[in-house]
Amino acid sequence: MKVVVGLGNPGPRYQNTRHNVGFLVVEAFARACRIGFREKSEVYQMGSGHIDDQDVLVAKPRTFMNQSGSAVKRLLEKTGVDPSHLIVIHDEIDLALGRIQIKAKGGHGGHRGILSIISTLQSGQFYRLRIGVGRPPEGQDPAEYVLHPFRSEDQSLLDAVVQRSVEAIRCFVLEGPQKAMNRYNVREKEPR
Repeated sequence: MKVVVGLGNPGPRYQNTRHNVGFLVVEAFARACRIGFREKSEVYQMGSGHIDDQDVLVAKPRTFMNQSGSAVKRLLEKTGVDPSHLIVIHDEIDLALGRIQIKAKGGHGGHRGILSIISTLQSGQFYRLRIGVGRPPEGQDPAEYVLHPFRSEDQSLLDAVVQRSVEAIRCFVLEGPQKAMNRYNVREKEPR
């Protein structure tokens, strides 16, 4: 079984912010696979289903971003899934909007949700799907920038990157992490 977790902050205030792009992607993936978030605990929402012959579980923490680790740990304990079968979807300011990157293992790169997961699991041995949201304008605090909504002029690029991310997760689940990285981590010309 593969576990697909999208990171974000709960509540309407954060719904369309850059920090919640992980929620947008996991929700789009769940819709594409006809999986509903039917099971709720105090720390996560989840659903399970199949893609071809592969079991897949999708989840969204109900905690704030910097406490994502507690939700992910409880989810893995409940399902018995090893972190090596986990892919976490999150925003990344070091990638331009329109870019994605699947990363195997490693550190947190300053992302508080990933830091929380690594600290709680005591391991960085899981995959990440980094969704580019671009860097903040000169002089704006990155922590403040990611809590702002996407600009209306970015909507078509956002829609395209969400669709590409759904395809990348499907590849990850069906063909494995290496094929997904080879196919979706291609160095492309920066989007305009």
